[in-house]
Amino acid sequence: MLSTSEINALGQILNDTWGQSTLGNFRNSTMAMNTALSGDSLSCNYTTVVHLASERNLRDQVRVFEDESIKLTSDYVKIIKKEFKESTGRALKIKEAGTSDSVEMITTSPFSPRKTAYYKRFTKFKVE
Repeated sequence: MLSTSEINALGQILNDTWGQSTLGNFRNSTMAMNTALSGDSLSCNYTTVVHLASERNLRDQVRVFEDESIKLTSDYVKIIKKEFKESTGRALKIKEAGTSDSVEMITTSPFSPRKTAYYKRFTKFKVE
């Protein structure tokens, strides 16, 4: 279980709206990584805008976004662990508790095979 000062340090690391966070580079015009800490549970929500070429090979196209989201989430957690270690002097243990993804169409037209969608990955971690 995290102490109050460790929760405060983790909150400072995760907060990308103001302050000293270096995690702001995980947010740009086409993707974002948002986090929430609730008790010993850390939720990471990855969202990006994607363009899909056609419905025939939709699953193959989404597989590329799956791989990218898993890698970016992993990189994000590594940075959190590194900054936590630098801030508190102890290692942060984070274990994945579950993950899911979804594709939400934004624009679609019967006259064009190109579709725009949100790709989202929700990952829940247990923090110790």
